[in-house]
Amino acid sequence: MYRNAGHEFQPTIRFWVNPPSVIVGRFQDVNMEVDVDLCNDHAITIARRFTGGGTVFHDRGNLNFTILSRRGSESIESIQKNNCEIITDSLHKMGVPTEFIPPNSIHVNGRKISGAACALNTKYSFWHASILVSSNTSLLNKLLSPSRRAAESKFVRSKWHPVTTLSEHLRKPTHIESVSLQLIRSIQDLRRIELQSGNLLEPEIEMSRNLYARKYCRSAWNFKGSVEHEKNRE
Repeated sequence: MYRNAGHEFQPTIRFWVNPPSVIVGRFQDVNMEVDVDLCNDHAITIARRFTGGGTVFHDRGNLNFTILSRRGSESIESIQKNNCEIITDSLHKMGVPTEFIPPNSIHVNGRKISGAACALNTKYSFWHASILVSSNTSLLNKLLSPSRRAAESKFVRSKWHPVTTLSEHLRKPTHIESVSLQLIRSIQDLRRIELQSGNLLEPEIEMSRNLYARKYCRSAWNFKGSVEHEKNRE
């Protein structure tokens, strides 16, 4: 985790990886996006995030990162574009030509390699993205196969794109750590800031435990998108 040095409120960047899991968007129907039986067969967790957008597959070859900053006058669209620039800059410097596809996708030669989502409240901007570094795309395609089927629905549907990974494009093993370091360099260069490594604060740890206990561990949230107290602010 990295924080912007020298501010009372410290904008924060967090990097993480998940074990094999499928993450659905806030307003999606799990059964329309995910092969639930196949997830059960492979002991793959299905979880729901509080931001919108489409369903994604995570594994140890998928790098996730979050930028938490104070909210200004920017729209979600401009936040998406500006923060996705960090990814395109990083991948260009790693020798990967990319294209930003509004509102929140990055493609390499017509294949998706990164996607992002954003949420705003009155004070803060929360943006997160994932990058396919060396993920199991064969398993991804199988698990998310329902999202390929067009169907009328009141729920938000994922926009299906063929995918690629950094390792596949570069034709060599690519590691999460090297991508993280390049992202840090790009953030500091593009934003003209200095980042300091840090750890979660005790209030943050306690809040995360409380959120998990009352919401994110519950099937009612992960499969239906509703639990008691879910209207409370994150």
